[in-house]
Amino acid sequence: MASQFHNLTTGTIVDRLGSLKAQLADLKADEEILRGELIARKIEAAEGDLFRATVTEALRETLDTERVRTEMGARWYASHCKIGVTTTVRVSARTGTRKAA
Repeated sequence: MASQFHNLTTGTIVDRLGSLKAQLADLKADEEILRGELIARKIEAAEGDLFRATVTEALRETLDTERVRTEMGARWYASHCKIGVTTTVRVSARTGTRKAA
């Protein structure tokens, strides 16, 4: 089944994706500011007309992979790592006149 964007040109897809990513970046910045305001006000729970927010703290453990690799050795580290494939799509604003196909 074809996607809703199957009839768009590749350039249009790139431009729409770039535009959406820019909007998401703006929204993410606003989100961080609003989250920061709730945290600064020491809010634990709050109600709006449409949503409820709760603020909680939790401990998070992380692994210092460079230290593990150094202390256990590269061979041990590699034998205990899981490797997967990931696909990345990067979009950036065009600054020149050169156009890619």
